[in-house]
Amino acid sequence: MFKNYFRIAARILARNKLYTLINVLGLALGVCGCIVIWLVGSFEMSFDRFHPDGDRIYRVVGNNQGVTIPPMPEAMRKQIPGLGAVTAVYDLDESSKVKVPIAGKPGKVYEPHMEGQEDWITGIALADQNWPKVFPYHWLAGNPAVALMQPFSVVLTERAVKHYFGNMAPIDIIGRELIYDDSLHVRVTGVVRDWAEHSDQAFTDLISFATIDVSFLKKKRHLDDWVMHMGMGKWFWPSCYVKLDRGIATAQIEVQMDRIMALQVKSNPEHPFHWALQPLADIHFNNEYSDNRHKANLPTLYALTGIALFILILAVVNFVNLSTAQSLQRAKEIGVRKVLGSGRRGLVVQFLVETGVLTAVAVVAAGLLVWPVIRSFQDYVPNGVVFDPLAPGNIVFLAGIWFAVTMLAGFYPARVLAGYQPVQTLKGSASVKGGEKWWLRRSLIVFQFTISLVFIILTLVIGNQIRFMLNTDYGFKTDAVVTVAGQWNDTTGKIKVLEQKFSQIPGIAHLVREEDPPAGWGRTTMQITYKGKAIVNVGSTMEFADERYVPFYGMRLVAGRNIRNTDSLAEFVINETAAKQLGFAGPAAAVGQLLYVNDKPYPIVGVVADFHEGSFRETVQPATIGNRPREENMLGIRLASAGKGADNVKATLDAMGKIYKEIFPKESFHPYFMDDLIREMYNEEQKTASLVRVAMGLAIFISCMGLFGLSLFTAERRAGEIGIRKVLGATTADIAVMLNRQFIRLVLLALVMASPVAWILVHRWLQDFAYRVPVDWWVFVLAGLGAIGLAVATVSYQSIRAAMASPVKSLKAE
Repeated sequence: MFKNYFRIAARILARNKLYTLINVLGLALGVCGCIVIWLVGSFEMSFDRFHPDGDRIYRVVGNNQGVTIPPMPEAMRKQIPGLGAVTAVYDLDESSKVKVPIAGKPGKVYEPHMEGQEDWITGIALADQNWPKVFPYHWLAGNPAVALMQPFSVVLTERAVKHYFGNMAPIDIIGRELIYDDSLHVRVTGVVRDWAEHSDQAFTDLISFATIDVSFLKKKRHLDDWVMHMGMGKWFWPSCYVKLDRGIATAQIEVQMDRIMALQVKSNPEHPFHWALQPLADIHFNNEYSDNRHKANLPTLYALTGIALFILILAVVNFVNLSTAQSLQRAKEIGVRKVLGSGRRGLVVQFLVETGVLTAVAVVAAGLLVWPVIRSFQDYVPNGVVFDPLAPGNIVFLAGIWFAVTMLAGFYPARVLAGYQPVQTLKGSASVKGGEKWWLRRSLIVFQFTISLVFIILTLVIGNQIRFMLNTDYGFKTDAVVTVAGQWNDTTGKIKVLEQKFSQIPGIAHLVREEDPPAGWGRTTMQITYKGKAIVNVGSTMEFADERYVPFYGMRLVAGRNIRNTDSLAEFVINETAAKQLGFAGPAAAVGQLLYVNDKPYPIVGVVADFHEGSFRETVQPATIGNRPREENMLGIRLASAGKGADNVKATLDAMGKIYKEIFPKESFHPYFMDDLIREMYNEEQKTASLVRVAMGLAIFISCMGLFGLSLFTAERRAGEIGIRKVLGATTADIAVMLNRQFIRLVLLALVMASPVAWILVHRWLQDFAYRVPVDWWVFVLAGLGAIGLAVATVSYQSIRAAMASPVKSLKAE
């Protein structure tokens, strides 16, 4: 019997090629979106879920930092009971190079990102001997008890061994030498198996922590320094992980950490420092703490899931609409089947089989679309997401989505079609049944266009906000400005040599030495103090640069003068916000006053107009500009690009790169355009805009396909009426307007329903920005006009075709 069902289903689908194509395409797009979101979601949710006792592993965090003070791990081991294990790890510079000597020869040098091996990204870290106790490995060679105990030792994962040494046996790797950054010579003391699951702690090279105290690393990482030098950057602080004994509450550990900190460092009463324990499973999703790890954005993941489900629901709605629109064509078939003995249950099964076959084709088509979709959206899909249709989890998911879509899309049409009475269908009066359900089809079309209009409005508002953020004056000039970094912590004065060489390049107009550009990268933050009638402490960003900084970026002095060229930090220029928060009546009142930093007084010599150091998500912060040459290891470069083409700019950059490699042969030349740095600050917003545009396009496409099906149904149902109107003198235009009018009303109703929903969504999204565009009325009008235009364009073909048909045929059938 089922074989017969499948045979009939294949014939029906083949006979109605247009309906089959529309349904398969719509369902395939919806199912493909669900598959991709499933892959991304299951990938992100898999991070660090496999560690033994993972529920007892925590990361030590404090004041929005995912790292800790260098001495804290050792202090915790000695002073806090209830800690099963405490371990610390330093991420090394991600640009570190690795050399593998062979028989006394220099050997091959491995870059972090090697040409032809794009999947190779090193994960080099300094870890103490407790690391394997917190994060256990399967050891292939070496003794886990002592492998990370001695200085100049390194433990490698299988992946690193294969990369450096090929197919050598793990035991043969023990004792081999590796050289990091041409200076750090270590020997392999252990080889461990790669973790089978995903982890944010997936280091490939683990160098012993003991190496720090007996190597040049001690100059960069002071293990006994309790003072938090914010300017040093988070990569000079370790990450600390603890495994708690069973039954130990995190709160009691956090209290003791705060006590340890209070004994070592005097806390600012206005900004107290608080330590906390972050669950291991929370690290991958929590953006509250800054670190250099990949983060999954749960709200974005939820939004993508919602979008995928909406697209699938729209496709299911299409199927219902098109299936019921076909009811007139299949009414007599149903009547004949019932006369010949088919029961209602058998007919329902037959129609569900047809839906199941069509859905199966759509699922297969969706599976074929997954790979190109992942490649097309590689900026949005995390590295490591792959689609294996034969994986057990994916098979279960595909089977589940096939069953769900089959039941959602097929059950109602099957009940409607199987419910036709044979007497009515054979007499040709089955259209009554369809007329009774006309309200449902109208509701489904309104629902589809409501979703489409929400996406259209979101697209318009998000686009306006992004254009506003990228084109608004930031308080400084960004045109043709390039930033080039020298060697970090260089004390040899090479940056001045680079500046002098660059100044001789014809394509360069102006130069400035700086620690950072005004926006685009991390900020150095310090506390500034004004001791007037009352002592006022303010957290301020620090812009260390020479005297050319203010004029170079076109900042506007509103009081006083610019800083002067000095050999060390001697005076400050502050911005208007800093002057206001310090309590001055106006910018002029701040000039000549003393500003204290680390209890040292510095005169305020000028005040500049506010400028945006961060994105428009945050308000303008207090900023302080001073000249401290030892911190100024970057160059701001304004290219003489006026009236010149791209070839001239490229020639200038090439000349800069050549000189740069002569002075810093071990560094990579990476010029950053200021406009690009600002654009990168809004990377997430631009990704959101792109995804919403894609969702809008899919929603409109599927909705228009549904509208096309409904217009076809309407033309069939009203064929007799159209014939009578034509006989009575109605023109083609009159009939087309008559048929279009009802659909325009549906779109207008959808606009009324979509507007409050869209307003709530865009209002909530805009709340994340301190500076935002207003949501103007014209956005809703433009969205409505666009939707009406699309609806008219979709329906007009069928309306004109019906209006131009000969009335003789339709009236003869009546």
